Amino acid sequence: MSILLLILSVQCTVGIFAQGNGDVSGDAKAADKLRKAEVKKQLNDAKVNLKQNKNLDKTEAVMRNLLADSFNIRDKRLHATLIEALRKQYNQGNEKLYLHQPYDTTQLFLIARKIFEAAERLDSIEALPNEKGKVEYSYREDNVQLMAQLYGNLYTGGVFLLNHRKYSEAVQCVNTYLVAPEWTMMKGALKVDSLHRWHASYVMLAAGYRNEDFQSALKYEEDALKYRPRLETSLQYLAEIYHAKNDSVHYEQYLSLGVDSFPRDRYFYSRLVDLYCNRNDYESALGVTTKVLAADTTDYSTKVIRQTLLLNLARYDECVALGDKLIAEKDSVSEVYYNNALAYYNQTMGLEKGPANKRKEREKKLHDLYKKCRPYMEKFRELEPNERAKWRPVLYNVYLNLNMGKEFSEINGQ
Repeated sequence: MSILLLILSVQCTVGIFAQGNGDVSGDAKAADKLRKAEVKKQLNDAKVNLKQNKNLDKTEAVMRNLLADSFNIRDKRLHATLIEALRKQYNQGNEKLYLHQPYDTTQLFLIARKIFEAAERLDSIEALPNEKGKVEYSYREDNVQLMAQLYGNLYTGGVFLLNHRKYSEAVQCVNTYLVAPEWTMMKGALKVDSLHRWHASYVMLAAGYRNEDFQSALKYEEDALKYRPRLETSLQYLAEIYHAKNDSVHYEQYLSLGVDSFPRDRYFYSRLVDLYCNRNDYESALGVTTKVLAADTTDYSTKVIRQTLLLNLARYDECVALGDKLIAEKDSVSEVYYNNALAYYNQTMGLEKGPANKRKEREKKLHDLYKKCRPYMEKFRELEPNERAKWRPVLYNVYLNLNMGKEFSEINGQ
C-alpha cells in the first residue's frame, strides 16, 4: 500500500469515528429535547386539569411517572404540580364528607400523608444549590402553611385506620405525624403535646404488632409506654413481640413490669410463672404469686399455683398447710389433693435406708407418711379416675406399706 493510500485510509477512519460521535451527541440532545417537550406538554395538561378540578388522580399519576425519570427529578414544577393535585384531591374529599356524599374516609387521611411526603421531597430538592450555587426556597412557605393545616389529620387518621384494621396505613400516617416536626422545613411550625405524641406512639405499636411489622411497632417503644390509658395492652404487645423475636431478656422484662403494674392480669403472671418454672426457678415463680396475692387475697387459682410451687421447692409443711386451707374453701379441686398427697409421699423417698439402730424409727415415720398420703391420693383418684398414671403408683406403694391387702389386691389388678 502506498503512503498516499495509507493516509487516505486513516483520514476516512477518523472521519467515521468523528461522524459516529457527532451522532451520539445529536441523539442525546434529541432525547433531551423530546423529554423537555413531554414535560412541557404534561404540565400544560395538568394546568388545565387543576383549573377545572378534573382528572386529579390522573394528574398525580402523570407527575409521579415523570419524577421517576432521573432527568426530571430536580424539576420543581413537577413536584409543585404533584402537591397541588394532591391538595385539590384532599379538598374534594373533604367537601364530599362535609356534604355527606359517598367517599372513602381512608383516602382523605392517605392523601394528607402523601402531601407531607411530596412537600418534604420538594424541600429537599430546593435545598440543593442551583447552577449559580444558590439555594432558593420558592415553595417552602406555602407548603409549610398547608402542612400545618393538615397536620392533625395524620394523628386522627392513624387512630381511624387502626380502628378500621388498616394497619399498614395507620403505621404510615402515625410515623409521618411523629417525624414531621423534626424535618428541617417544619422546625417550629408544628406543635404536638406529649399526650398526643404518646398516644400516637401507642397507635404505632398496636398497628405494627397487629400487622406483624415488629420494626415499626418498636420504633417508639418508650413513648408508647408513657401512654398510661393503654399501658396494660402495650405491655402485652411488647411481651408478645419479644417472645416472637426469641428475646427472652425483654420478654421477661415486660412480663415482670406487667405483674408489677397489673398483678390481677392473668396474662402476665401466668406466663412469667411458666417462664420461671421452665428454668426450674421455682423461687422466683413463688415470688410472682406473692405479688399477685398481695393484690388479691381471694385469688384461688393463684393459691393453687403457689401450693404447687411449694411442693416443687420441697417446702412440704407449707404445701400441706396451704392445701388444707384450700380444701376447706373448695373441696372439689383435684390438684390440691394431689399436691398434698405428694408432699407426704415424696418424704418417703430414701427413708428405707439408714442406720440399723434407727430402723424402727424410720418404719414408724414411713408408716405415718403413707397414712397421711392415703386420703389425699384416694380423693384425687375419685375426682380424676382417668389420671391412672398419677394415682396408681402412689396408692400401690401406700397399700403395700400399710398392709392393706384388700385395697392392694384391687389396685394390683388395675
